[in-house]
Amino acid sequence: MKKVFNLMTDSDLYQKEEEFFNKTFAMSYSGLNKLLFSPRVFYNHYVLGQREDVFDKGMVEGKLIHCLFLKPEDFDKEFLLMPTDIPSDSNKAVLHALYLNFKELNEAGDPRSSLLDFSILILDILKSLNLYQSLVDDKKGGLTGDQKRLEKIINEKNESYWEYLKKSVGKSIIDHDVYEFAKEVVEKLQNSEVVMHTMGYKKENFTDDIEKINEKELISFNDDYLFGLRGFIDNLVFDHTNKVIRINDLKKSSKDLLSFVDSIEYYRYWMQASIYCMLVRSNFISSPQFKDYSIEFRFIVIDPFMQIAPIKISDATLDSWTLKTINYLKQANYHFENKDFNLPYDFLINKELVI
Repeated sequence: MKKVFNLMTDSDLYQKEEEFFNKTFAMSYSGLNKLLFSPRVFYNHYVLGQREDVFDKGMVEGKLIHCLFLKPEDFDKEFLLMPTDIPSDSNKAVLHALYLNFKELNEAGDPRSSLLDFSILILDILKSLNLYQSLVDDKKGGLTGDQKRLEKIINEKNESYWEYLKKSVGKSIIDHDVYEFAKEVVEKLQNSEVVMHTMGYKKENFTDDIEKINEKELISFNDDYLFGLRGFIDNLVFDHTNKVIRINDLKKSSKDLLSFVDSIEYYRYWMQASIYCMLVRSNFISSPQFKDYSIEFRFIVIDPFMQIAPIKISDATLDSWTLKTINYLKQANYHFENKDFNLPYDFLINKELVI
């Protein structure tokens, strides 16, 4: 592997690469997108495990809508509502600094948990943040300066916020406005006859020949690539009467419905659609039970104006998207075969790129 700029030692890089290439990797749409955007970004993210947490309000809203509509039972596991009673900026700064220390101490086995347990550490944090105010001893009340300082931090309001911080580990934090917006979108989805019918919530012709699965993970491998394919499909509907498997992908768009086609190209959603179709073929269509079934793909689009509608992709369009995706998968395979993630594919196979 040729070196990619990184602060790790050569020994560390070698070990990380050995671990990555000795295990089976399943390529997702987001992984392939990263590789096409920048092989270095892919390398740092997947090979070295250096993943940056980037907050994107739109992504959080989309994730929340998915959860509330498709798997509401996972809400408490995935999200945490921000408390309405927030401490002052200075108190919040102290509590967040304490929380960073708490996480490290907790991972090391330190059993302390309440604010009172961390009195000495709180005083140290006050000093480091230049918040250690010059309070004289309160001889009349019997309180020392430090006790008065701690009273400003250790109180009912801050204790409530402290408990909230401890519960936030591994969860997406959402405010009440975002939560109410997501609930409104979900209500719109549930009130749309065409959406509910398309996604298998309404039985067609009053029969039981419709099955639906939400948030289904599919993985497949073949000999063409040194990696597998992987995807989480929002909604799969098995129409046994018409012998159709419907793939439905929920999208919250920043563009109006008619302009969503621009987003399909810009974000390469067409590649996601192709990968999902490949996964359904290998996991279902290839089996005798589904050998006569066809595949339909739809984006269920929610635009900024609360317009919601399914957009069906034609078979011809899916075929053309699949051909483009296969070409990109071959390029990805080149990176894996050569263990070279320094430059995009076109720059690796050409001495000089001419445009």
